Amino acid sequence: KQWYQRRVRGSAAECAARCRLATAYHLVSRQRWDELIYGHLTLRVPGTEHFLINPFGMPYSLITARSLVKVDLEGNVIDPGCTQFTFQRTGYVIHSAIHETRRDLNALIHIHTAPGMAVASSVERLQPVCQHSVFLEPISYHPYRGIVVDDSEREELAANFQPPSKCLVMRNHGLLTGGGSIEEAFLLMYYLHAVCKVYVDAGYTHREVPGRFLVSKEVIERSVRDTVARNFAEGTFGVLDFQAMALELDREGMCTGYPYRDDIETLLGR
Repeated sequence: KQWYQRRVRGSAAECAARCRLATAYHLVSRQRWDELIYGHLTLRVPGTEHFLINPFGMPYSLITARSLVKVDLEGNVIDPGCTQFTFQRTGYVIHSAIHETRRDLNALIHIHTAPGMAVASSVERLQPVCQHSVFLEPISYHPYRGIVVDDSEREELAANFQPPSKCLVMRNHGLLTGGGSIEEAFLLMYYLHAVCKVYVDAGYTHREVPGRFLVSKEVIERSVRDTVARNFAEGTFGVLDFQAMALELDREGMCTGYPYRDDIETLLGR
């Protein structure tokens, strides 16, 4: 990992951010959430107004910490990374609009999966239908205005995705989650995508969810309160899940450079 990190551009904080985001791209690919070369994950570079985004044209499974492109909120390339690819404007418009207005969201994940697009194209509002629903509320919604290439949509997008919401259903388009960390955004996307798949599998895209199957507001509030209090210290939501999957990548020889929170070798009893 040290060998890998020495070849990553920028400060130690940027190096860690690049390794985190590159790992997330590989985990999204492993979950089969990627769609050819489309969709985007971004991560703010700590202490700056810049964010990292994928080089448009590379499959997620080949993205590295060095290949990520660093851009500012005006769309200027600060660091092109180690490839000849540039970034996609659609990704810039969507992600810069949110990074600029949501200072609480350092990381964003936007995907186009079949279950997500099915729900985004047929369901007025997601209801709490399963255990994975409890962490998602409140969920925001943004209408479809065509392929996003125009800066004029940035204001409406930001207006439709206000705190405390961290989940956004983009009508006829796909899903987006945000978090204070890429780990949080990833776990929220895992839950949101799973709920969409439940909707599709249970037939709720074309019929109402029976009231007796809805999780009550009281159960949701109690579940979130008790689970967070017992299992997550401040800022650690998603970390255990993410580093467990990053460990799988490293054990397979990928050498992600992911900065584990815990001493993994000690935890494994090695």
